[in-house]
Amino acid sequence: MLFRRLVHSTYSPTGHQKEASVRRRIIRQASRQLAASAIALTAFASAAIAAPPADAPRAAQAKQSQSGQTLTFDQIMSIGYRASKQGDFNTALINFRRALAMRPGQPYAAAAADNMAYYIQYERLSERRREISQLESRLVRAQAQKDWVCAATTLDQLTTYTQPNSLNRERLIGQRGEVSGLLDARIDSDRWSTVCAAQNPIY
Repeated sequence: MLFRRLVHSTYSPTGHQKEASVRRRIIRQASRQLAASAIALTAFASAAIAAPPADAPRAAQAKQSQSGQTLTFDQIMSIGYRASKQGDFNTALINFRRALAMRPGQPYAAAAADNMAYYIQYERLSERRREISQLESRLVRAQAQKDWVCAATTLDQLTTYTQPNSLNRERLIGQRGEVSGLLDARIDSDRWSTVCAAQNPIY
């Protein structure tokens, strides 16, 4: 009975309620701290993702400097020399003139640009002479075989290579008049277009 009374005397419902209240308060505080920590971690992670790396500005500047890098005089001359060795005289001329613009009067750049201009002009003249030679050979064959259609077409093409009011043009126009007379008379019509066909109207 004495033990029971002692136990009964130490039992206090109010004490248990206070203890439970303290526990609940501690749990609430811990939950708030965990929630605050989670929010802080989320914000930090978002900032870390959004922010560029520390070396990003440096890398961007390096990339920009590479893309916008200006070629030196020697580099431009080297590009021109490589193009000339490959037979690309137009590209070579462009680069030699760029180098000359950087250093006006520079003897090597000036000589290289002059050489490329000469080669380009020579190629054009060579192609022109080659085409004229082929047309003249075809005209001889057409006249020999009495293919007046081909002769008229060839004379028209040859005339385009002559200078206006030149003796050569007058000579070709005279020949063309003679061939036109043969065409009008339909002489040797069975041999027409045997060497070449008319590319444009010949009448």
